[in-house]
Order: sequence, then C-alpha cells, then structure tokens
Amino acid sequence: MNVKYDLLQVVERNQAKLDAAEAYEPMLAGNRQPSMIPAYFHDVRCGQWYDVSVSSDGIMLEKRSDLLRHAEVHVCEFDIETFKLPLKFPDSEYDMGMMISYMVDGQGYLIIIRECAEEDIEDLECTPKPEFEGYFKVQNMRNEEELLRHWFAYMQEVKPGMYVTYNGNFFDWPFVESRAAHQGITMRDVPSPHLLLYFVIQAS
Repeated sequence: MNVKYDLLQVVERNQAKLDAAEAYEPMLAGNRQPSMIPAYFHDVRCGQWYDVSVSSDGIMLEKRSDLLRHAEVHVCEFDIETFKLPLKFPDSEYDMGMMISYMVDGQGYLIIIRECAEEDIEDLECTPKPEFEGYFKVQNMRNEEELLRHWFAYMQEVKPGMYVTYNGNFFDWPFVESRAAHQGITMRDVPSPHLLLYFVIQAS
C-alpha cells in the first residue's frame, strides 16, 4: 500500500470539491457566471425555434425568425439520489445512482433500482401542500444501467425545453454523465439535443 499516493488522491478529490463549492457561492449571491447559464447571455429563449448543429467547435444555435408561432415548452424538474459512504459526499467514481425523481408538465415519475429496495415500489403520492399536488408513477429497474437508459429514453420522447434542478450544474448533471460513462453510455450518443444543452433558459 502506497500511503503517500493514496493520501494524494484523497487530497486532490477534496480540492476539486472545494473548488466546485467556491464556484457555486457567487451564484447563491446572485453573481451568475456566464459559463453556467450561456442561454441567458446568448439570448436563447424558451418557446422560440432554433436550428441546432453540433461540430468539433461546439454547439451552434441559429434562431428561426420565419417561425412566428411559439413552440410548446415542456419543463422537466428532476433530482437524483445516490449511494454514498457514511459522512462522505457522493463520488461518481464508485457511488452509483439509485433513484431519479422528476416531473414533466406536472406529472411525477420515480425511477428506482431494486438493489436498494426489497420489493417493487407502487405508484405514490407526495403532496407537501394542497396547491402542490404530486402523483408519481414508479418504475422499478434492476440496476443503474437500466435506470439511466430508461430516463434518457423518456427525455428523448418528451424533449424538455427547460430543465429545473437544484445545484444541477455542479452535481446532478456531472454525476449522471459520469455514471452513464461507467455504464458504457455516452451523453453525446443520445440523439436528443436537449440532453447536450445544460441550459437554464429564460422564458421569452
């Protein structure tokens, strides 16, 4: 066992997490960084039409001024839950995703893997306040790969124009992308452009 090498790896991981936390603080203070929300600064708006092209130079969006009727915008709010070691922050190198809860246009869904549940979970209701009704359709998956592929497939089907997350840029999206890579799934192989654009899009 190389103690010095092992400690160095831990220090580097902790430093990366500290850097991410420091980068997140300005957003909490209202000083939003352009790299985190490029759609806002490039005047990309929900409900408008764009031609999207992907090349080695990046993603290009060209507004379609000839299409005047606004597009129907689907909104997806999502959150992930993961396995993790006691008193540790989840690490996508070895901690698996175990659950994705999401709502699309007010309909709730929950995908969970059987590795963390003794038996299948039935559809459920989560209504914290009367004005926030939450009825969730539950999908029980055998493992993490099935969970990710199922979620990606549904996102391709509904094609959300907006994703709503809490700390999604710094945790949820990077964690999902990393775990997908562990399962042999590349985000760029998913046809829907919406999974490539981690934008918080300002409504027009």
